[in-house]
Order: sequence, then structure tokens, then C-alpha cells
Amino acid sequence: METSIIIRTKNEQKWLGICLEKLKSQTYQNFEVIIVDSESIDKTLKIAKKYTNNIFYIKQRDFSYPYALNIGCKQSSATKYLVILSAHSIPISDNWLQDGINDFTNDKIAGVYGNVWALPDATIWEKILFNKWIGQYEIKRNKKEIITKQKMGVLGFTNAIIRKDLWDKYHFDEGYGAGGEDGEWARYWLNKKFEIVRDSRFAVYHSHGLGLVGLYKQYKNWQTLTKPQSFEELNFRK
Repeated sequence: METSIIIRTKNEQKWLGICLEKLKSQTYQNFEVIIVDSESIDKTLKIAKKYTNNIFYIKQRDFSYPYALNIGCKQSSATKYLVILSAHSIPISDNWLQDGINDFTNDKIAGVYGNVWALPDATIWEKILFNKWIGQYEIKRNKKEIITKQKMGVLGFTNAIIRKDLWDKYHFDEGYGAGGEDGEWARYWLNKKFEIVRDSRFAVYHSHGLGLVGLYKQYKNWQTLTKPQSFEELNFRK
């Protein structure tokens, strides 16, 4: 298997089936799906079992973002790529995965990611900020960005592909339990002169139903994720 898609779940019944169905329809099919679940009590696991047998369980008390990802990556049989995808991220096209993998054009590319478009049930503020019309315009222009320096949002694990051999050499830092493991991993490889691609075609529908105040709080939280924090600290801030 060339690729593994790692999805972390906790009560994701609303969008998980749609996400997995969209993966099933991809033109590129040389992948396995790995679910890492932390004690879902809704229909998440029932849905997941229709699509994959690769379901791994962790206790909610043990959960952190990088820990769950490292568990999934350790179970991977992939030879080349690890895709990290939110359970409520919906690929925008059937060519989405092939488009992302096509961006690994040389040995200096460490990862690929794309922007997000608001889900259909998003708030008006999310639809303004994460505007699919802008995204579609970028696709028409075939917009891609080669990133060589770290900045906020680079290689966001809402939807990203990384090289398996690089993860083997450097796992996600579990000190970033509250999040930010994506930015830290990107920074590590950018500092070693690797590059990251942002591809307009690798976008996903993704949002959280946040109003203007909620989006402001989310942005302020993102700003704190440049340093290690435990998952418990995140819950305390909430």
C-alpha cells in the first residue's frame, strides 16, 4: 500500500460517512484508511466499520492530537505517504488525493496541504472567511505556493500529506498535546531546507459552526500553539 489516510475520531457521526464515501470515490485508490478513535459514544464506529477494519482505540484520558496521530502512523503499512485528514473534512473533488500526491515532484518536498472551504451548514462568517468561490478561482489559475519558511497555518493537519520516510525519522512532538504538532513538524523540516506545497486543488470543505466571536477566539488560540502545551491546558483555557 502506497498511502495511509489517518483520521482521528471522537463522536464524528455527522460528517464521517460523507468523508469516507468521498475517499471511496477517489481516482487514486492505492491507500488504506486508519481510524484512531477515542471512546466515541455515537454512531462513529458503526459508520467507520463499513469502510475499514483498521480501527484503533485509545482512552479519552490518554488523548492528545499528536499522540493519536502517532498511534495511527505507527499502524500504517504505507510505503510512501501519510495523509492526515479531519473526520469532518470533505475532499472537494474525486481527483483530490491524486492532485496532492502529484505535488511530490522532488526529494525536497516534505508535505502538501490545501486551504479549507466552509461546509454547507457553516455560519455566514465562516462562508465569508473560507469562501469556496475564491478557492475555485485559485483552481482555475492552477495556484500553487512553494513554502520555504514557517508561518501560521502551514501544513495544517485538517488536510495534509507528508512523506512516510520523514515521519519515520521524526515523529510528531507529543509535547504539543493541545495542537500545533503540525506547525512544529513543518518547522522542523523547513529548517532542514525542505519545502512544503500549498495546492489550491487539495482543499477540503471544513468548518465548525462558529460565529464571529468564536472565530476570533479560535484565531487567538491558534496563536498560542507555537509552544508545547498539554491537552489538559487546552481544556482549561476553554
